[in-house]
Amino acid sequence: MRRGKWFVFGVVVVLVWGLLISGLFAEEKKLTFAWIPKALNNPVFELGRDGAFAKAKELTETTDYTVEVLYVGSVASDAAEQVRVIEDVIAKGVDGIGVSCNDPDALVDVINKAVDAGIPVMTWDSDAPNSKRFTYLGVSNYDGGKAAAELLVRYMGEKGKVALLTGVPGAFNLEERIRGFKDVIKNYPGIEIVTTVACYDDINQGVQVVEETMQAYPDLTGWFFVGLWPLFAERGSMPLWEEAAKSGRVKTVAFDTLPVELQYLKEGLLVGLVGQKYWGWGYDTIQMLFDYIVNKKEFPSWTDSGMDIVTIHNVDAMIKAWETSDFTKPLPPPFPKE
Repeated sequence: MRRGKWFVFGVVVVLVWGLLISGLFAEEKKLTFAWIPKALNNPVFELGRDGAFAKAKELTETTDYTVEVLYVGSVASDAAEQVRVIEDVIAKGVDGIGVSCNDPDALVDVINKAVDAGIPVMTWDSDAPNSKRFTYLGVSNYDGGKAAAELLVRYMGEKGKVALLTGVPGAFNLEERIRGFKDVIKNYPGIEIVTTVACYDDINQGVQVVEETMQAYPDLTGWFFVGLWPLFAERGSMPLWEEAAKSGRVKTVAFDTLPVELQYLKEGLLVGLVGQKYWGWGYDTIQMLFDYIVNKKEFPSWTDSGMDIVTIHNVDAMIKAWETSDFTKPLPPPFPKE
């Protein structure tokens, strides 16, 4: 009888020990990544968010890890608030962070704090190059700005007055686009950049500053929308710009290739687009964080996501890509062979 009791006791101990070990093992096999956009009120970032969730689901189904994504950020683009968001996820003990930085310098200390705490950080879309992040995923924004300038010159000609619309002044990705744009335009002494206005990533403010600029410069002949903010507004919100664009008096080139912009291009209100890989901001970032932590993969300081150039000659192919959610096929060239 005594022997039977010891046997039962032994079985219970083994079972309890097994449960403890399995619980610890299960905990070790879970990874939580924070995916942090510049702001939560920008529809562009929602595409990246969906990509991040899709990759987390895929990794959970195909590996031994349960991967969770925390989609967190400030409501509006604000560097100080973004610092607080990162502080919060550090406190929560996430396993990795992917962030689009509102300011290249303001986030350096908090990124370094995360890395020093053993939380790897990578940036996407907008970089903090002086931080300890292990890589930046994105287009060459400088080259994107150059491409935008070349598009505008091709359609507008080598003379005219041009205005620029940016988001948050100081954001590294936007500043690089502007730098690339200006480096091309300075080769054309007949083109004058008359002003650069900022909308702080706010759609309504974007509408307002574009219309105010149209009033202030009635002889304006070109625009570079460094982002697409005001194009998300309801049609008719920018009557001065729309009239000038429809008449062909003002040529506008914009960054991004979202469906709303593709329609504007089809109708002739935009003449060219420089696009980013929005889905990949999330999808690729989660894969890279996973590979960095689990597979110990090394990445270069900059990981080129590539970019798309869209004009009236290949806009239909890009529209089809959005309709089918298939971005794997290369676009036709933006201009026919001459």
